[in-house]
Amino acid sequence: MAWRSARTSCNAAVSCRVALFALLGCVVDAFAAHPLLTEDTGTQGVGKLELELGNARTRDQGDRLYEFAPQLSYGVLPNLDAIARPTWVDSRTTTEAGVQRARGAGDAALDIKWRFYEAEGLSFGARAGVNAPVGDADRGLGAGTATYHALSIMSIDAAPWAVHANLAYTRNRAHPAERRNLYRASAAALWSFSERWQLLLADLAVDTNIDRSRSAALAVARVGAICTIKPGFDIDVGWQFRLNRAAPVQVLLAAATLRW
Repeated sequence: MAWRSARTSCNAAVSCRVALFALLGCVVDAFAAHPLLTEDTGTQGVGKLELELGNARTRDQGDRLYEFAPQLSYGVLPNLDAIARPTWVDSRTTTEAGVQRARGAGDAALDIKWRFYEAEGLSFGARAGVNAPVGDADRGLGAGTATYHALSIMSIDAAPWAVHANLAYTRNRAHPAERRNLYRASAAALWSFSERWQLLLADLAVDTNIDRSRSAALAVARVGAICTIKPGFDIDVGWQFRLNRAAPVQVLLAAATLRW
C-alpha cells in the first residue's frame, strides 16, 4: 500500500514510498475490530451484518495521512464471515522537492474469517484474503499489484477479561526495494468494566520492516476504549504510539460500528 504522490525521480520515489509503506504497516494493514490491532475470533452469525466506519490519522515527522476504511462483515455461517474493506486516503508528504499531496480511493481488502475451534472460553480462528489494487498507483494511492495476507488467531474469554493474539503474514510484490515476506506478531488485553464500557489496556505489535535496507522491526503499542451506546451500536477511540524509532510517531483512531 503506497500512498505517495507520483514519482519525480526513481531514487526519491523509492525512498519516500518505502518509508510511508513501512509507516502504514502498523496502521492500514490492521484487520481487527476497531480500535484494536489484534484480531479476535468473533463472527457475526448467519445472515447478520456489521459495518465498521473506521478513521485513522497518522503522523510521522513531516508526513501526514488520513484514512477512512469502512469494513462490512457478513455472516455466511455461524463461524464464517465474508469481509470487504475499501479505503479512502488523504496523504501529505514532505520531500526535498516540497510538500506533495494525494487523495482518493485506495486499495481494498477482501477477506474471509473462520473460527474453527471453541471450548470453555478458548477459541482459535484464521483470517485470509487479498488486497485488491484498485487505488491509482501513479498518483500514489495504491500498490499497483495485489498483495496477499493471512493470520492465525487465538482468543481467551475470561469475563471481564479478554486476551487475543495473532501471527500474521503478508506476501508483498509491490517494489524490488521492499521485502517480499512480511510478518507480524501481536497481542491485546481488554477489560469490560461495565455493560457499556470496554478498555483496551494494551495492544502490542511487532512488524517486519518493509525497507530492505533497514533491519529494525516496527514496534508499536495501542490503547483505547469502546462504548456501547445501545445494542448494535458502538463508538470507540484509540491512540497508537511507537516503541522504537522505526515505527510511526503516533496514530489517532475513531470509529462507529453498527450491527444488525
